[in-house]
Amino acid sequence: MRLISFNYLQRQRLLILTLVLMLASVLFSITAFGFLGFYKTSNAYLGEREDIIAIYNTGSTTPFTGFIPLQLTTRIENISGVLASSPEITAPALIRGKSVFFRGVIPEEFSKLNPLTMLNGETLKLKDARSTVVGKRLAGTLNLAVGNKVLVLGALAERYLELKIKGIYESSSSLDDEAIVPLYVGQWLRGTNYETISIIRAKIDKSKWTPTLLYEAIAQKAEAPQSEGKTKPSPIEEIIPIPNIAINPENLDVKETQKFMKTYLDRYGMTQETLLILATAVFIFASATIFSASHTLIHQHEHETEVLRSLGASTKTLKLDLIFKVLPWSIAASLIGVLIAEAALLAMESSGVQALSHTIHFQPDPLLITLNILLVSAIVVLGIMRSTKKLKSQ
Repeated sequence: MRLISFNYLQRQRLLILTLVLMLASVLFSITAFGFLGFYKTSNAYLGEREDIIAIYNTGSTTPFTGFIPLQLTTRIENISGVLASSPEITAPALIRGKSVFFRGVIPEEFSKLNPLTMLNGETLKLKDARSTVVGKRLAGTLNLAVGNKVLVLGALAERYLELKIKGIYESSSSLDDEAIVPLYVGQWLRGTNYETISIIRAKIDKSKWTPTLLYEAIAQKAEAPQSEGKTKPSPIEEIIPIPNIAINPENLDVKETQKFMKTYLDRYGMTQETLLILATAVFIFASATIFSASHTLIHQHEHETEVLRSLGASTKTLKLDLIFKVLPWSIAASLIGVLIAEAALLAMESSGVQALSHTIHFQPDPLLITLNILLVSAIVVLGIMRSTKKLKSQ
């Protein structure tokens, strides 16, 4: 018996089911896209290019707290196939009561890895000891303008200084939430000496080097006398001397910048798979509501289904027809829920939702959208199967 032409499901009740499914979809999408946005933003903190690698201290507990010798920069900058190298130090600080990450760099070297577009003002020079350039998002958040003077309070050391905003830049990256200062200013704010930095980022020729091979070359340079690894003075040596100190290659590692950040996320159990499982767990928690709503829909139409059975419709036919009629509503509800979640997350992003003082960017993921639809549809089908089974036994 064919039932497709029979409209025995009341539209108002279907709309109520759709609303429940849509809310569950919104909950799952916000959770999943939120976790994924945090994960991807964190991974992209140091850049997303595959030819940019990070040289760092393996004993550091976070990407911001490790130290390596600044002298290592002079040992690797002349390695054939290393196209550019940027020694950097991260210094958390406060401006107007807000948390800000200052990145101490050698501007001329840093620009080879991260070209900045100056929207206003001038570029930073290594000798600008009393100046800083800030990202456009940070400038907008703190209402900063070129020429402003701001009092900067160190977060990890009892240091403070007044800096003049020399320029506002755009990078289309997490740098737009940071302020950039000369390397030695960042070292002073961080509370460390002028011999150490947080990390060295280098641009490499991938046809010549892999992170593993480059580590071996750096280890050789680290153990060699300084004169063997240096052919020209570093720009920073014009301002501060770089003492000849021992470099232990066992404390170093070399990784692509994304894998470098992923190392720390994985260390604390924040893998992409774990975050997806957490989001799915949230959905499963809401699935009881979906299952109950499906059961309620069938129960509300018990009279109609009994009439159809008396006219010769089998339980199997009823099940297939109910699934056929309800599934389009569930798919539509899932997609509407995704759109609502995406609109909510974009509103949160525009309002400046941050993690570790960096704006989180939310992007829809086709895999998560598909998973959302499949989960909602599966639970609806299970609810229908379970409810029609009960009708058969009555």
